[in-house]
Amino acid sequence: MLTNAYRLAMALVSSVHHIATATNDLDRFVAFYKDAFDLDPLPGFPMDSPVGRMAFYDLGGVQVQIVEDGDIEPALADSPAVLLQKNLRVDHFTLRIDSAEAFETVKNNLVRLGASDGNATDFRGADLLAFTDPDGHVMEVIHTPAD
Repeated sequence: MLTNAYRLAMALVSSVHHIATATNDLDRFVAFYKDAFDLDPLPGFPMDSPVGRMAFYDLGGVQVQIVEDGDIEPALADSPAVLLQKNLRVDHFTLRIDSAEAFETVKNNLVRLGASDGNATDFRGADLLAFTDPDGHVMEVIHTPAD
């Protein structure tokens, strides 16, 4: 049952603006996501800021902010965090891939880059593939076949 506070919050919040994560090497991060997913940062990025170099990506209307901090440790899957399953932490995000062909391309790219073993699992009828980026972030890609 939804509480009144929850209903009010949902009425006041229209969407997610951005999600942020950190890297200790922004150039490596940008190169990996370009090579694996053909993603480019938004125009004007990477850029310097008071908190460090950063880049923004627009992923279907939700922006992902990447901040470079040379002092961070890689996000190891076995570090203190609530684990969803095996090595997948709660603090991850999943990228949706719309076509089966694009999913295969991304899967092959991730295997070529050594970021995934390529073994997709069935998640309620969707193809789900975990990967680890160069900073140790365990992420997922998902493709839901059309009905």
